[in-house]
Amino acid sequence: MLKPMFHKCDVLVIGGGFSGAWSALSAAEHAKSVLIVDKGSRDWRGLGMMSGGDMGVVPCECSVDDFLEELVYYYDGLCDQPFARMVLEQSYARFSDLERWGHKFARNPDGSMRYILQRDLKLIRYYYYHPYGKGGPHTCDTLYDQLEQRGARRLSNVQIVDLIKEDGDSGRVTGAVGFHTRSGMPVVIQAGAVILCTNTGGFKMSYLGNTAVGEGAVLGFRAGAEFRSMEFLQNWTCPRAFAWEGQTGMLPYGARFVNSEGRDFMREYSPIHGAKSDPHYNIRGMALEAREGRAPLWFDTSTMSPEGVEAMTPTGGWMLLNDQKLKALGIDFFKSRTEWMPQFQYIFGGMVTDLQCRTRVPGLYAAGRAASLHTGVYMGGWDTCMTSTTGYVAGAAAAKEAMNLDRSVPFDKGQALERLAPALDLMERPGIAPKDIVRAVQELMVPADVSVLKTGQGLSRSLQKLEYVRDNLLPEMAAADPHYLLKAMEARGMTLVAEMYLRASLMRKESRCGHFREDYPTRDGDPAWIHIDRHNGRMRLRFHRVPVETYQFRPHRYYMDDFNYPDQPKSVPSGTMEASHA
Repeated sequence: MLKPMFHKCDVLVIGGGFSGAWSALSAAEHAKSVLIVDKGSRDWRGLGMMSGGDMGVVPCECSVDDFLEELVYYYDGLCDQPFARMVLEQSYARFSDLERWGHKFARNPDGSMRYILQRDLKLIRYYYYHPYGKGGPHTCDTLYDQLEQRGARRLSNVQIVDLIKEDGDSGRVTGAVGFHTRSGMPVVIQAGAVILCTNTGGFKMSYLGNTAVGEGAVLGFRAGAEFRSMEFLQNWTCPRAFAWEGQTGMLPYGARFVNSEGRDFMREYSPIHGAKSDPHYNIRGMALEAREGRAPLWFDTSTMSPEGVEAMTPTGGWMLLNDQKLKALGIDFFKSRTEWMPQFQYIFGGMVTDLQCRTRVPGLYAAGRAASLHTGVYMGGWDTCMTSTTGYVAGAAAAKEAMNLDRSVPFDKGQALERLAPALDLMERPGIAPKDIVRAVQELMVPADVSVLKTGQGLSRSLQKLEYVRDNLLPEMAAADPHYLLKAMEARGMTLVAEMYLRASLMRKESRCGHFREDYPTRDGDPAWIHIDRHNGRMRLRFHRVPVETYQFRPHRYYMDDFNYPDQPKSVPSGTMEASHA
């Protein structure tokens, strides 16, 4: 074994994206030493680099109560109202921070802020970056400039494998252990508090979401954190032949989806919202259209308003490159129809936290997509809102806890290295390549009766395959070098979150938000969460009622009721839906 690298800090932030940056800069206001560790290169800075940089905000002239009530309706009652209120209340302060630091949101000629209403809702909106296409990288530049000013340290190309706790598996989190992904050098980090900012997990279904695959979920699960809403999968729509960001803006400006017969099919499924609705409802419609033989499906931007085309035309970044390549082929994206398809990306759920973003594990916090607030539907700019607010809260709380710790408690480096040894051993043997595990998990997750029009039969079939991967393939996985050891940790994370998703989806025998069980197409009584934790070495799932009687708003209207899908399952021609969703 190479000589270990050792670091010591007050607050360790795992994950260098938006939530990691916000956590670190907030922690640096209260702690002496803050360290961000990311598996990517120093200039990667997380999935926020690929975003539009838009942000959902409750402006100062609007009521948080009104926004919260609309969110309860949009979430079909499955809303952690105290946590959502915290996010909404803090959103404008974080928005103002970004503006003060030089992030430029679009404005009208009179100086007022430009925004786009989301999902055909009355209030919830996002404010977008100008010029369009450069917002994600500029948000990263803005945040990392602040980190430099605050003296937060950054450690890149390090994959964290396990969290270290006092007294072995009991007690508080005191640090982490991992390895350098190029040299293989062991890395041991002692910390007063740890914040997970790693996304919950995805499935490498596009180059835009290739890196968020569940390692943070493994860390939290093994440490004893509790998870919630893991049955909710973020489905998206995307072009079949290229990538494009911005449908959350283009649909409100008049874009639409049409089937092979040229019909605006979402108007038939929801005369109220049409294609302005949440992507999960659009995808449900796309799957049904494909099943009825009305594919391919097209995204029609020719119906957008001139104002919308002006606002959503990319002027920089990877989208500008794609736009230029399309025009070189004679395709004007905003004057044509392009073939689109569903694509699943990430698990929506995350770790259960309190209003200070503390998990139930002492010393462990979660922020951004690692925390649980999403319940299966999504608004444009909402992740930027969540990452900034929860990151800021988690950073401050973790720093204050770390600065009040008893510094005389010893940290056992030898114990930490023992936790790393099973991972490093994967480089000492032949075995199954990580990519084969990844492909096996992708194949069992992608069928439409598992990811869109869920059925007990489809979910049970995939769970059986997943258990085979977990019990027979994963233990035989090997890595040729440190780079592929990183890939092995990703495959391990992907396998865990897939199992959480399948088990929770089977347990929720109803339809609500983005979770649609075709064999249980209606709601089942009052809303309840599904909590997942590790108990006696096994995965345990339990229902937790949403305590609506103690909340400000009792659910009485539901976004899902604005849609009319067929209630009864129909036979599926072999390969039809899978081909449209692959």
